[in-house]
Amino acid sequence: MKTILIPTDFSKNAYCALHYATQLFAAEKCKFIIVHSFENQVTHLTSRVDIGKTEAVVEELYNTYENKCDEVKHKIILDTNRDNHSFKAIATSLKLSRAINKLIEKEQVDFVVMGSKGSTGARDILMGSNTLAMIQKIKKAPLLVIPHGIDYTPIEKIAFASGLKRGFAENELNSLLYLSLLHNASIQVLHLHKKEKMTEIQTANLHHLSALLKKSKPENNWLQGGTDVYDAITTFITKEHIDLLSMIYYKHNAIVRLFREATVRDIAKYALVPFLIIPKQD
Repeated sequence: MKTILIPTDFSKNAYCALHYATQLFAAEKCKFIIVHSFENQVTHLTSRVDIGKTEAVVEELYNTYENKCDEVKHKIILDTNRDNHSFKAIATSLKLSRAINKLIEKEQVDFVVMGSKGSTGARDILMGSNTLAMIQKIKKAPLLVIPHGIDYTPIEKIAFASGLKRGFAENELNSLLYLSLLHNASIQVLHLHKKEKMTEIQTANLHHLSALLKKSKPENNWLQGGTDVYDAITTFITKEHIDLLSMIYYKHNAIVRLFREATVRDIAKYALVPFLIIPKQD
C-alpha cells in the first residue's frame, strides 16, 4: 500500500492537487494523509493574548482546523468513492515543512503531493512560497507539484531532465520508475548541456542512468547549445506532449530558475505539467 501526503490550506488549488493524486494512484491501494499547518495563526494570535490564555487559543485552533480537515476528507471521499483508497486528516501547530518531514518518517510516506499555489498566492507568481519551501526542505520523499487549474490526463510520457554532472543512486529513481511502470509511460531523458560533447563523467553517468531505468526503456534527448534551460525544457514539454516533468533536486540546480516569478501571460506557457521533484540521496 502506498502512503500519499497532501498538504492543504483549504484553497481550490490544494483540493485539485488532492483530487489529482487520487486519480494518479487510482489503481493502487493507498492511504492519503491530508495535513494542514496552522502555525502562522498560532504565532499571530498568541502574540496578542496573555500567557494564561494561550493554551485555550491553541485548543480552539485545533478544533477549528481539525473540523476543516475533516470537511476536506469527507468531500474527497464523496467525489472519488474508491474502495482501495482510505483518508486520514491531521491539523498541526507545527511549521508545515517540519510537520511533513515528521510525517514522512512516522507514516513511511511514498509521495508528497501539493498544488503550485495556495489561497494567498498572487496571480502573477508561478510557484507559491509554501511550495518553494517544500522543494528546499523535504528530504526523504519525492514531491509532486500540481500546476494551478490543471485537469488530470493519463500519464503516457515522462521527461527526466539532468545535466548528467552527478551520479545517480538507485533509490533516487525509485519514484520515477514506479510512476512509469504504473502507467506504462515512457521516460524521455533530457540531457542539458552547452558543449558539443559530453565529458567522460557525463557519459558514464548516462550509461548508469540508462541501466537504472532499463525497465522503462528510456529514450535519450539532447538539449544542446546556448538555449536557456527554462525555455528549452518547456519547449520540449510542448513539442513532445510530455505529461510529467521530473528532476533530482540539488541546492543550486535548474529547479530554482525554473520556478522564478512569471507574468500572468506566461503562466500557461510555463506551468504546463505536474513536476516530480526527487530529493538527492546522500
